[in-house]
Amino acid sequence: DQPLLEWRAHADQYLAEMVRNEGRGDSEVDFCYLCKREEKDHEALYRCMDCFLEDLVCEDCCRELHVDRPLDVVEKWNGYFFEQISLRDIGVAIQLGHRAGEACINPRSVHDFTVIHTNGVHTVHLMYCNCPNQVMAGDWYQQLLRRHWFPATHLEPRTAATYRVLDMFHVLTLQGKVTTYDFYAGLEKLTDNTGVKNLKDRYKAFSRMMKEWRHLKMAKRAGRGNDSTRTLAETQAGEMGIPCVACPRPGINLPDNWKEVPASKSYLYWIYFALDACFRLKRRLVSSEKMDPDLDVGGSYFTEDALFRQYLASVTDQQEMSTCTGLSALDHANTKFALGYATTGVGLGVCARHEFIQRNGVVDLQKGERYANMDYAFGSFLRHHDPALTKVVSYDIACQWHKNVVRRVKLLPSLVSWDLSLHKIFFAIPKLHIHGHQLACQLRFS
Repeated sequence: DQPLLEWRAHADQYLAEMVRNEGRGDSEVDFCYLCKREEKDHEALYRCMDCFLEDLVCEDCCRELHVDRPLDVVEKWNGYFFEQISLRDIGVAIQLGHRAGEACINPRSVHDFTVIHTNGVHTVHLMYCNCPNQVMAGDWYQQLLRRHWFPATHLEPRTAATYRVLDMFHVLTLQGKVTTYDFYAGLEKLTDNTGVKNLKDRYKAFSRMMKEWRHLKMAKRAGRGNDSTRTLAETQAGEMGIPCVACPRPGINLPDNWKEVPASKSYLYWIYFALDACFRLKRRLVSSEKMDPDLDVGGSYFTEDALFRQYLASVTDQQEMSTCTGLSALDHANTKFALGYATTGVGLGVCARHEFIQRNGVVDLQKGERYANMDYAFGSFLRHHDPALTKVVSYDIACQWHKNVVRRVKLLPSLVSWDLSLHKIFFAIPKLHIHGHQLACQLRFS
């Protein structure tokens, strides 16, 4: 890498500048450059790590500069080095429920309110509006939300996370697979990397806020926030899931006469599904619905949990059904390696061409990839597609699974039950798996 080779010659200068940043820099004078007062109590000792200017300021000026920036990281020169301080300690208080510059005549103060932000965990002095204006300002949690602070609870909140840190973690966990624990531990390290400070543990609160944030973002993007007639609890099945915009949907992206096209062109309006399971998405038996409730309840990708579990309770273990291949999907159908797990994996359906997870097409696997679970996922997501569409279903054990699938799906609960004999369906085995099958399967399901 040529730029890196050329930079190596300047590494000493870079290091010298970094060391210089640890000191007072060019601030050789003791008075504040803003107020220019030379009294002892206006000595320039403070600098902000989030503001652009490097000049030191006095305590009064630092407080005035950060009235609208209460979550900046500020350091104070103690005569030997800079040490981090809290803006609360120099008198910065955050007023909610009023316009900028206005003060509440009867504020409700919280002197040790915790705020989780992108640059660390802060303890601030917060003042809720508690005067007659509270009718307009709203409850405590509403006053926080209107400043883009997400409260940890709606009852007497003493912790909040900024929208920015929730957005940041949401992106990092999707793109980089960062866990909640690692992310929050990183924020604690940004706040105090020495471990000497007694930081409040807000990990559980942050986890709960993040779960609520994801749920609300999904609802907002699905247009649920603009529905004036229904509450979130009245969300319809799969309504918050994202349908594939490219797959055929009569009345949306198909011509009115799509059923009348010649047989040679009918393939243009076929819809392709792929079924599979992931045994890595395990969940240990360490919680319960009461301790960790589902906010979605069938509103997006997972199927309705109560009806699904009621159905599974009526299904006994299936016997080995493979007459063709020893793939793990069959070998683990009645696996004994389920002890200690609430879920041994997930089974789901996607549109095979564009990989959109099907709405209500995801189910938990309790004892491997049983037909009962996969049948339910298949029947569940079919409710969101026109029965008249020709379907191509790809599954790595399609040669075995398709046998009696019409009978099994017909016996499912009425919500997800279908008479597949009235549907036109082709079954296929994906190329990755088909070479592990017998020749007869390769010829028929390729």
